[in-house]
Amino acid sequence: ANWTTVFLGIEERYQGADPADVLGFSSLTGLVNSMIALVGAVLIFFLIGAIFAARRVAKLPTFRLVSTKQLPELTLAHGLKWHLFNSHIWSTGQDAAAVIKKVLMLLLPGIQVFLDVDDLEDIGALESYIARSQVILFFLSKGYLRSKNCLREIRSSLELKKPIILVQEADPEKGGGSLKELREECPEGLQSAIFDANWPQIVWMRIEEFQIVSLKMISEALLLQTPAYASLKTLPLKVPGELERQRFGFVKPVILWASPANPGARDLANELATTFPGLRVSRAAVTPKGPPPLLRSMSSLRAASARQLGRPSAGPPEATHMLLYLCEATWLDERLEEQVKAARDAGLPIVMAHEKDPDLGGCAFARFFETTPQELVAGGLYRNLAISCFSGRHRKVSLALLAKALGATRRKRKDG
Repeated sequence: ANWTTVFLGIEERYQGADPADVLGFSSLTGLVNSMIALVGAVLIFFLIGAIFAARRVAKLPTFRLVSTKQLPELTLAHGLKWHLFNSHIWSTGQDAAAVIKKVLMLLLPGIQVFLDVDDLEDIGALESYIARSQVILFFLSKGYLRSKNCLREIRSSLELKKPIILVQEADPEKGGGSLKELREECPEGLQSAIFDANWPQIVWMRIEEFQIVSLKMISEALLLQTPAYASLKTLPLKVPGELERQRFGFVKPVILWASPANPGARDLANELATTFPGLRVSRAAVTPKGPPPLLRSMSSLRAASARQLGRPSAGPPEATHMLLYLCEATWLDERLEEQVKAARDAGLPIVMAHEKDPDLGGCAFARFFETTPQELVAGGLYRNLAISCFSGRHRKVSLALLAKALGATRRKRKDG
């Protein structure tokens, strides 16, 4: 019974009794008005909540076309249900596959992604799911190309001539492997169709700044296979706030020193100086007896800086930072150990870059705990994180993160 019924019941059953003594209302009208006010307050509360929720959704970053700054159009060919089929092996690919679907649904509103845990109803019907998908994503991790069901999905995709996107796990601890290792796992009869057919190849990243680039590459490859964009060869996308499109520069001059005893460090330093205004590379050379003069003491650094402010210096400018480039060849030259020690003793900030490309000497970070002089390890050299250095589309993000570590600040873009 509602409060109105209760009010009338009290008046009828207990003649002469005052309902106000029980309910706190002296008349039915007062009760009804109070209930209307309460309902109105609840509705206003939910309306305010809905408005704030809508504003939050509107502020969520979504992929936009670089050409028009508009949301891309998601279309499906006749008879298809999913824009993307996410083919992966549970043991080494399930977590990444779930992230790919979840984040793509935020970045590409309206996208339909097949994921087994959400959409698989009959394991015997894998081929029919492939047939109703527009693009097939092969998530390449260890074990994938040996899985019976994954091979069913692969063969069905190839037989139906479906567009394919190859996404390679990058983290060895998560089942990642080189393309060579993954190819060796693949049945010989499928190797050429998968690895030599010029399918888009994308490295999957787990660090947020790099992951958005991987997702953007997946989305661009996907959209180019939809009816709306099938006639195009490229479809650049952007997302508000992404590091890849931000511009950085230095308010104060930064002079970066990279040791010749550190293979690859000088090349990376020069690349940074070419990319970011306000950064210079010190040309000071290493002396045969030890580190260059600019690393000898913090007091000499301060004195040299003061002299430079007062009058021009004929010698090389003092460094503000040292770049330590970590790859397979790092620590092979014994001079580097002494130079790093001198830099640390002088209080010179050391920014570390970890090469991730195997073709450039990239290796797992755990290797450095074996090859680095133990005095440096024990002294906390690796207490600060090294910046991952990737090649390809992820390169810009690596350079931006290194620039930020060196003190760069964001500059406004004219095109937003």
